[in-house]
Amino acid sequence: MFDFVRGRIGLIRGGRYPHCHTVAVDDRRRVLIDASSDREKLISFRNEREVDILITSHAHEDHILYNSLFPDARFWVHGLDAPPFSDIRSLIDQYGLTVEEALFWEDFLVRECNYVPRVPDRLLGDGERLDFGDTRAIVIHAPGHTPGHCCFLFPEEGILFLADYDLVKAGPYYGDIGSSLDDTIKSLQRLTAISAEVYLTAHGAGVFDASPDLIEGYLGIIFRREERLLDLLAAGPKTLDEITAEGIIYGRPKSLGAWDLAASERMMMRKHLERLIEQARVTVDDGRHFLLS
Repeated sequence: MFDFVRGRIGLIRGGRYPHCHTVAVDDRRRVLIDASSDREKLISFRNEREVDILITSHAHEDHILYNSLFPDARFWVHGLDAPPFSDIRSLIDQYGLTVEEALFWEDFLVRECNYVPRVPDRLLGDGERLDFGDTRAIVIHAPGHTPGHCCFLFPEEGILFLADYDLVKAGPYYGDIGSSLDDTIKSLQRLTAISAEVYLTAHGAGVFDASPDLIEGYLGIIFRREERLLDLLAAGPKTLDEITAEGIIYGRPKSLGAWDLAASERMMMRKHLERLIEQARVTVDDGRHFLLS
């Protein structure tokens, strides 16, 4: 069933969007973190013995895909990401969509992502220790990707679940209205200091021999994006539309299923520009962004 096992912790791999990998804890209290991987394997895990706790690392649709298979499990999330789980409009609004796009997404979330409103039974906070039996986890609030994005450290097993700080080559995502570039940087810096033997992630390879260099390399993608943006502005002032069209993050405009990567690119470039303006490295006049010497 599991693609990786250490102690009572296993990883179930998911496929492409809107799936992700699942962390399962098979202990006295049976736990699933991010139940969006392989439907048949999740059902098999459920049929062996009741799932007691369902944790979702953050409020994105590709992490809730099969939550509805576990209606009797206690549902735990971080408080800052709680509203989108009980209110579909709150989930949609974080993407900054037009009215027409929002209508499409509401249908997509219900039809393709199995969205069912659910009020969390417990709101997690940074540093909380979760006891599942012989297995224990520590909540690491790591905002940036979303306000309530959490990672989980299993200290006895030496496992750090990085959730959507997933170490993929495309680099970190901070393209929601509520995402924070600065918080993403701070969270990744914090994660490099946490001792672990294995990193698990929600996307990509899923399992890594732990090394701070991996997270530092992932963090470095942010700064390389910023340098490319500065090089672009050094050639002359640009509007946000012109900057987005350059495809610094995702290449030329494209989509991943229902996900418009160009819209995400635009929001992430906006956040880079805001950061550079705050640092007095860039200014904006009549919608055109100028590099300050």
